[in-house]
Amino acid sequence: MLSAKGVRELAVFPCPGGGQVVVKDGFAYIGHITGPTGTTIVDVREPTRPRQVATVPVAEGLHSHKVQVHGDLMLVNREITDATLAKERGGLAIFDVRDRSQPRQLAMWHCDGSGIHRFTFDGRYAYISPEVEGYLGNIVMILDLADPANPVEVSRWWMPGQWAAGGETRTWKGYQHRCH
Repeated sequence: MLSAKGVRELAVFPCPGGGQVVVKDGFAYIGHITGPTGTTIVDVREPTRPRQVATVPVAEGLHSHKVQVHGDLMLVNREITDATLAKERGGLAIFDVRDRSQPRQLAMWHCDGSGIHRFTFDGRYAYISPEVEGYLGNIVMILDLADPANPVEVSRWWMPGQWAAGGETRTWKGYQHRCH
């Protein structure tokens, strides 16, 4: 381990390519860069002995490298990484994690393109960056999860030029338009 002042290694938890890691109430939630491992839940209440309690797989051609947890809800992105292998659409998966060892999927909110890249969650609203039909690249959208089994879009925002279906024309090159 590289040295860092005031930091010491307590344990190692080997896992496949971790993306975002969120720690809540003694559990670490790890989003993975490469499938088929999607999200891993690790009991870290005893920091010197981390223990895997669950893994949520992801379909071939997708990854779930982002995860957010609030209360008993866990949200993970589903983003297509290889369109030639993907048999499922991208989007946002919503899980009940009251029993951390048995995450139960409540809903799968689908979107177009490669799916959702980044997002955050405040316990009621998911602020997501989906690709949506009629728009160029990722836009900003807010989903209301008052009923987590039935997410409802309540707002969307995009940069001028992204709404191609609405007649807007882009003024940029490459990915300068993505709401990342």
